[in-house]
Amino acid sequence: MSYELEWHFSDRVATEHLGSQKYSTSTKAIRELVANAFDAEATAVRVDLNENALGGLESIIVTDNGRGISPQALRDRFVVVGVQPSADAAPLSRLGRFGVGRLAVHRIGTLSRWTSVSTSKDSRKIRLSFTLTDTLERLTVTEDVVDPSTPTGTAIEILNIRDRDSERLTPATIGNDLLSHYCSYLLANPTRHVFVQGELLDVRSLVSSRQSEIIPASGLVPQDASLEHLLLERPVDQSRFPAQVVFSGKGRTVATANIEVPPCSNYLGLVECPYLDSILTSNRELLIEMDQGFAELRNAALDRVQKFGDRYQSERRKAFIQKARAQEYYPYRAPASDAVVAAKQALYDVVLEKVNDAANIEGMTKRQQEVVFRLLRRSLDNENVLEVLHEVAKLSDADIQVFRRLLERTTLDSILRLSSEVTHRLDFLDVLHKLVYGDVAGHLKERSQLHRILEPDCWISGAHFHLAASDRSFREIIRRHRIEAGLEQVSDGVLQDLAGVKDIPDLFLAATRDYPTQPRHHHLLVERKAPSVSLAKKERDQVRRYADTILESSEFDKTSTHWDIYLVSSEVQKEIERDRNQKDRPHGCLCAWDNMSVWAFEWSEIITRAREEMQLVRDHLKRKSEELTVSDYLRQNFPEILETLSTQLNSARQPATAQ
Repeated sequence: MSYELEWHFSDRVATEHLGSQKYSTSTKAIRELVANAFDAEATAVRVDLNENALGGLESIIVTDNGRGISPQALRDRFVVVGVQPSADAAPLSRLGRFGVGRLAVHRIGTLSRWTSVSTSKDSRKIRLSFTLTDTLERLTVTEDVVDPSTPTGTAIEILNIRDRDSERLTPATIGNDLLSHYCSYLLANPTRHVFVQGELLDVRSLVSSRQSEIIPASGLVPQDASLEHLLLERPVDQSRFPAQVVFSGKGRTVATANIEVPPCSNYLGLVECPYLDSILTSNRELLIEMDQGFAELRNAALDRVQKFGDRYQSERRKAFIQKARAQEYYPYRAPASDAVVAAKQALYDVVLEKVNDAANIEGMTKRQQEVVFRLLRRSLDNENVLEVLHEVAKLSDADIQVFRRLLERTTLDSILRLSSEVTHRLDFLDVLHKLVYGDVAGHLKERSQLHRILEPDCWISGAHFHLAASDRSFREIIRRHRIEAGLEQVSDGVLQDLAGVKDIPDLFLAATRDYPTQPRHHHLLVERKAPSVSLAKKERDQVRRYADTILESSEFDKTSTHWDIYLVSSEVQKEIERDRNQKDRPHGCLCAWDNMSVWAFEWSEIITRAREEMQLVRDHLKRKSEELTVSDYLRQNFPEILETLSTQLNSARQPATAQ
């Protein structure tokens, strides 16, 4: 027989999956309510926090002056989960996309009271009042006609706040989050405002510098356009506002564009022009990508942004060198005694600039900068590179390409010593293989023996990592992580109820990269088992518990940090082997999320990978068996410096000949 069945959805789909569980924090849920207000054409959105008599957070109220919710919209759209965006909303300025933003109230609190005033077709002011709860019962609505002078808009009072203790919701934390998240939107829409506890979020205060220029009129764009180059105090949320150039008309975003190589990570360009205003006035914004005048304006703007970027980087390099020369560890602080010293300084400055471009020396600590300055001086003077290598290995911003270029300037003697270090590491890998697979493997203890042997050699897990914590509980890992991520410390009282806080991973390794793309931080937890322990469900559940601790705790940074968790032993049982070979996942990956991956490896895989990397370095060193002379190096890389050096040397020799 055959028959048909209708789909049915539980209330918890809306209240939990699309509400309380969709957003990791209440501040992110508040963002959605602000976005809804702007989509309702509000020019002002207010977020206020009310405290009870004991100073606790009683409720959060989000109020706007938008067009309000009409009775028809309430019936046709509000109670429909996942409704399509309204046809009369401007698509280029619309923030909401999925039709579930209003359900964010369930993440903030368990009860919300709504009051909304709208204008009916016959110009009456209609007020709607209703309450939403977690049970999602039938909506009981009170509808009445109010005085014609009543302003339109919506007010949402949210009670029974979920994060009143754990997230420590304050006007400052909410304001900073909204300011960062809506930075580019508010800059591009100066008539839109957000107030938190009565204070205006002054997005203009985020602008550290601004330069304006005019894009002259052309045949297709008959009026001049203005282009503002803004450098912000910090990058805006790239996941929501990925574009670096915003084209605005009548205070609304008409179009956006990305730059292949932006001037810097915190750059934002704003283009305004009467031509864009006319596109909005004539309702042609939907076809703007087909408009030849806009195409001409966009190309002109992007070309000027590129030129601005070139000027900015040039000025940045000059400023960096001037600042570097003032540091106490800059090797050429004294005036050049002769032409040779002057040429060496010129060469040093060129290489220093290039290293800064690749590894962002400016973003390093003073200690890290001092090590890099010393590395460059010793490399250029053909001194002991191996000694400096030990220091560079501690730098989270070490760049292998930069180091490889510097290797070309070392002597044969230095290369031989470096080759000796590579041989030492290869010998260590051989010993490790015997320990975990040889006769002693069954007797090797994990914490007292294997852990002590491996702790000094964290390079085996990745050369860019440094040891942040060893054999310490998650309480210490949270503390170290927040230091690495530049976050404020939290008290033990906040951590005491955190699930998994007493668990103790073997190693916590950290790395930081000052790149404009996310994630900036890369952290690694390593759980190593004794060779006698085969990886099975118990061990998998252990590292999955580590993952849950990180994913579910608000004390960990979720936006700019990627986590890897390694589970390592000599053997993997069948049930784990199946998980390691899942379709569309790299070999060894047990599970993965946007900011985390959990892996299971055998020691043989770790050792093989590390041995292959060391062999590549050894092969490279063999090819560098002859030292490049100074003249060869300058001729190949900096011919203009070689010419200057020759001129200065000739000038220096002439007086000696006369004598």
